[in-house]
Amino acid sequence: MAGGTCVLAFLLFASSHAEGNTLERTTGRATDLRTGRLLYEEQHWIRTVGKERSRLVVYRCPDGRAFARKRVIDTALPGAPDFEFDDARDGYREGVAGGSGTRRAYWRASRSAPVRERTVAVDADTVIDAGFDAWVRTRWNLLASGSAARVQFVVPSRDARIPIRVQRVDAPSADLVRFRLSLDSWLDFVAPSMQVTYDATTRRLRTFEGLGTIRESDGAPMKVRIDFPPAPQRLDASASAYEQALQVPLTNQCG
Repeated sequence: MAGGTCVLAFLLFASSHAEGNTLERTTGRATDLRTGRLLYEEQHWIRTVGKERSRLVVYRCPDGRAFARKRVIDTALPGAPDFEFDDARDGYREGVAGGSGTRRAYWRASRSAPVRERTVAVDADTVIDAGFDAWVRTRWNLLASGSAARVQFVVPSRDARIPIRVQRVDAPSADLVRFRLSLDSWLDFVAPSMQVTYDATTRRLRTFEGLGTIRESDGAPMKVRIDFPPAPQRLDASASAYEQALQVPLTNQCG
């Protein structure tokens, strides 16, 4: 599940000596859900400067070269951030912009395709891209108790919001909590479901299983398992690593 973007505040880099400045990086390993083969890695960066938070995801080929990037911009609705995603392999692009209320969702299927866009209504029951994690946290007690919750997902390439049902299912061990995401309609029995597994204590995402952000050469979403470490790597907030990740050149092919 996954896409992202952040605008001006994302690009304003204040002094690293400001109180409360932090820089964290978490690397997820995406493997083929069936074979276990490494497909790509995704580096999640979170930089806090004062009260401003910037989020960035860099997608890398197995050999380490970057091929796609996503920026995420916080809004007044934690579950519905704006975002922009660019994949240099074929020029695919998608995102949501607007900040609050009605947003503009856009997408481009390839480098030669036109950009298509539409307006979408966004409210507290709407989830956009990386906002799902924040949405889960605000409803943790309800979901952890076994009760189901429903939410509307915004996918830029789809004409309507997608109704999703989220409910706890059995996890492989007592220190983990797992939720299943499925279409909240009669199509559930033919549509692929997704699973997200969290650390029961820290409530940090440990594993995602299902259709990911990155697509196959034919445009179909990859079926992946993404494993995340138990804690992020804390970096020197004064270093230029974040800016470098923001500007790293993207390759047009992996392999």
